[in-house]
Amino acid sequence: MSSHDEHSSLLTIRTALILLCAVLSGAAIGILTGLARHSPYEGVVVGIVTMAGAIRFFHWLIK
Repeated sequence: MSSHDEHSSLLTIRTALILLCAVLSGAAIGILTGLARHSPYEGVVVGIVTMAGAIRFFHWLIK
């Protein structure tokens, strides 16, 4: 094994940052939707849709 194989990462820093921002956005919107007295299932769906949009947005934003 070379030393490069031992230190290779699964994700790049940019990818991890984009996914982190998307998960935080989805969780925040999902919680806010649930707190607005909507169904918890609706909060989950809105959170997932927000994550999908946030991934696209943060991919465009973080170049």
